Amino acid sequence: MIDRPYEILNCSWPRPISEAGRRWISAPEWNAPPTHLRPEPAWTTMGNEHCWTIDWREVFRGDRLFGGEMRRFHVRFEIRVKQSGKLVFWEDDGSLIRRRGELLHEDREAHAPRRAEIEVDAGDCLEIAQWQFDGGWTWGARLEEAAKADPLGEFRESVCRRLRSPEGPPLKIFCHGREPLRTVLAIYSMILNGYAPAGVLLFGEHQWSPAVRRQFEEALPFARIVSTAQVLETIRTWGGAALAEHAQTFWFVMKSCIGLLCAPAEFCLMDDDVVVVEPVSEGLAAAHQSDFVFAPDLDHEALYLSIWGGIFGLSTICDTAAVNTGLYWMRNPFDPQYAAQRMLAGANHFSREWAWEQGLFAHLFHDRPITRLPSQRYFYPLLDGLPGGIEGYDYAGNPCGFATIHFGGPIHKPGDQTLLPLLPQILRRRSRG
Repeated sequence: MIDRPYEILNCSWPRPISEAGRRWISAPEWNAPPTHLRPEPAWTTMGNEHCWTIDWREVFRGDRLFGGEMRRFHVRFEIRVKQSGKLVFWEDDGSLIRRRGELLHEDREAHAPRRAEIEVDAGDCLEIAQWQFDGGWTWGARLEEAAKADPLGEFRESVCRRLRSPEGPPLKIFCHGREPLRTVLAIYSMILNGYAPAGVLLFGEHQWSPAVRRQFEEALPFARIVSTAQVLETIRTWGGAALAEHAQTFWFVMKSCIGLLCAPAEFCLMDDDVVVVEPVSEGLAAAHQSDFVFAPDLDHEALYLSIWGGIFGLSTICDTAAVNTGLYWMRNPFDPQYAAQRMLAGANHFSREWAWEQGLFAHLFHDRPITRLPSQRYFYPLLDGLPGGIEGYDYAGNPCGFATIHFGGPIHKPGDQTLLPLLPQILRRRSRG
């Protein structure tokens, strides 16, 4: 959760102002009489961005079901800023802001939420006078801390130290590299919060720019980058040139080959849009007993059967109908040539993308020892939502008790800029615990 960047010290009763042409023309009453009322900022959206917002209409509505608009009044309130950085704020209508008597910002116009920003230091007390013309009467802010040269640096040694005492099988990740910080966060969160794998293998280097490769090498010095040339050589060994060509063309074929054909045969595979917030003890324990342990999706039996049912000669896969390949543990029981032949047999269905991959695993592991992990712990917001949203969930406290959160799906996948301010909350969990 993005921490509230300020605390409200006091606020005044609303005081009338003079207005002309939708503009506040009188002087603000910096000494307006104080009120016992204290607004409670809420994590909401203003101007298509999230911030901690005060709705003055709610504060002054009293016990009425509507109203509280207080047209042509203004309120004076004082906040204390908690951290240094850039205070980004939105105002509807305009406001004046001063610090130690010095005016930092002045906007006297009537308008919809408008964005502005000022530089602040931790402990700064800001006096704010905001007026109301009509309609909405809100003020909200968030803090953008000064960018660190290496935001992951404080966690790297802890990650390396954890890896000296492995607790489970190696971790495989196949990533495109378009959001490198997200990939690193996924790996760090697994190691610090989930379990320490016996190794970390990174696939997909043919898709990375030189800058992204350097970023991975710096942030993940313990990882082994598996060359795509090596992967393709393995694929050709078992599936010939045709399967290798398919793997180079379709990401889901490449990912399936990495899981089914590439060493090691016992591993955990995780997508780079998974965040781990608590130990994955259920997954590790189940991996000792089952060939395939997976975090669940919806029941897609009919869809998976429409692609693979005829190829495998199956009419039901009820035990694996909810397979999701965003996070799984595998002890591979299949001859690689057999797995390669199955994939080649499904070449006519490549247009089905994720369903092709997940349906393949659902059919391969049908009637084998499997474990479906509980969806309440291995959480999939695409299906169930996420309280507070991506930026608003309390990752540090983890009140819902998630073990992992998989931001899968075609939309609403958090990028590096969204995740950057969440890094400390996610990765410092273990040190707090």
